[in-house]
Amino acid sequence: MITLDVCPSTLEHWRHDWSLIFPLSDERLMLAWCEYYAVRPSEVMRDRSPYEPGKSLDPLPCRISGKISTDRGRSWSGKFTLQDNVGPLNVKHPNLLRLASDPRSILFLYTVRYAELEEIRIFMRRSEDECETWSEPVQVSSLPGVHYLMADRILQLPSGRIILPTFQSDSWIPFDAFCYYSDDEGASWHKSRVRMQLPGHGAQEPSVVVLGDGRLLAVLRTSLGTLYRAHSSDEGESWTQPLSTGLSSPASTPLLKRIPTSGDLLLVWNNRYDPNHEDYQQGHGPRDPLSAAISRDDGETWDHLKDLERRPGGASLTPAVTFLGDEALLTYATQAVRQPLYEKYDIRLKIIPIDWFYR
Repeated sequence: MITLDVCPSTLEHWRHDWSLIFPLSDERLMLAWCEYYAVRPSEVMRDRSPYEPGKSLDPLPCRISGKISTDRGRSWSGKFTLQDNVGPLNVKHPNLLRLASDPRSILFLYTVRYAELEEIRIFMRRSEDECETWSEPVQVSSLPGVHYLMADRILQLPSGRIILPTFQSDSWIPFDAFCYYSDDEGASWHKSRVRMQLPGHGAQEPSVVVLGDGRLLAVLRTSLGTLYRAHSSDEGESWTQPLSTGLSSPASTPLLKRIPTSGDLLLVWNNRYDPNHEDYQQGHGPRDPLSAAISRDDGETWDHLKDLERRPGGASLTPAVTFLGDEALLTYATQAVRQPLYEKYDIRLKIIPIDWFYR
């Protein structure tokens, strides 16, 4: 296993999160991630936060940046801007999809934040030249209020339908989870008619895979102490009532992917629930450890549980994974020590032999 801190925090770029690795032509890889920045460096690294204590720093200025690797992730180029901050607050949550019917076409979806807790919209751009240039953005989200994406969650079904998992609220919590979907390669978008709903903070941050019987499985972040799951039998148009998986979770992002070489499901999440922890004052528990498990029966049971990262007093979150042959390239945001005032995070990459998950 190889571990690299590919985007360390600095004075000017104090927080990095929501990352993914996307395969380009000529065996190149592109890392895309959310790079927070200071309008002036002194505005961030100072003795007091620009926001009140306890408030989220998520709305602070952020762009989507990129790097290139030509050696399967072992080293990376200097950074470039993939999507500049065109919003009043920030842009975040990159998703990239190469169309099955036309591999030259790549869709790029992201969020633009217009107001702290009232308005976040989803936009899409298209590239025909391996992410060198992009079309003008078009809006995907059709509902008002707040929309969130999670990096690297878009997928295309065998039928050609594109599924974009999201969660939305008219103002703030509770959230409902659902999908926007497209049957014409992103030219138009529709939304689920039956959404996933839960008490507390609601159903959040869905991660979706296709099951062997053609159904979709969504795994959800909740504030209820465990991950929940729901199914769709009509390619995302409606969803069953979510039920607990029994897997402990501190209100943090799960990642669900199918391993191409084995066909098994891989789940990555924070396997811990401690309601007495001080982090629950911020609406979530301690996001440590970052764990992985395997399912050989399409999510009915999970085994081979092991920890990918342990940072006692710190955090590891927002995982994404790309499979290359017999390796999994896992990226996530991490910090050694919790710093509620600034929330400094690095992007860490682990290059993991797939058989490690089964040992």
